[in-house]
Amino acid sequence: MKTDPETAPIASLRERKKQQTRAAIHNAAQDLVLEEGLAQVTIADICARAGISERTFFNYFPSKAAASLGLPDDPLSEARTRAFLESDGAIIDDLCVLIGSLSSGPDSVPKLKQLVVNEPELMAAVHHWTSGLRAEIVGLAEQKTTPLRARAATSLVFAALFLHSDSSHAGIEDRPSADDLRAMVKVLAEVARGR
Repeated sequence: MKTDPETAPIASLRERKKQQTRAAIHNAAQDLVLEEGLAQVTIADICARAGISERTFFNYFPSKAAASLGLPDDPLSEARTRAFLESDGAIIDDLCVLIGSLSSGPDSVPKLKQLVVNEPELMAAVHHWTSGLRAEIVGLAEQKTTPLRARAATSLVFAALFLHSDSSHAGIEDRPSADDLRAMVKVLAEVARGR
């Protein structure tokens, strides 16, 4: 199916506008929660700061917690999924690339950490989102290897992700790249071998 060149710019403009609206809602929610606390912030407050209606808010986020965290509802885009499934690398390397691509983005890691430190109840939302994402990734990995190997490899790369996150307290503030995750997997493997 051919793409009509006259409608392509409209679609990309529409997509950019959606991304800008989503970012405005997230930034408003995150700033308000950091300033006032999750319990004191209402969806109406977030909408007023972002300059949108409550109906628009719910087109982008299911709750003020989700908006303040800014977690994407569908991080496994078709392009990422296709690239993962078409790659013929080792399953660990392919998972490092996939998970590294998911953790890249413009959000401020220190700001997100501060949000969760200030509002521990947000950890439940983070855990729920991460669990769903992990299950989706295991499902993808099972298309490339056995179910047991898929779960083990995914768990190992997620452990590397969490290890990298813990290292952030020591001054690493960036989101992990595929190479960062590979380095952490190597550390975990060395520990498992008793080194």
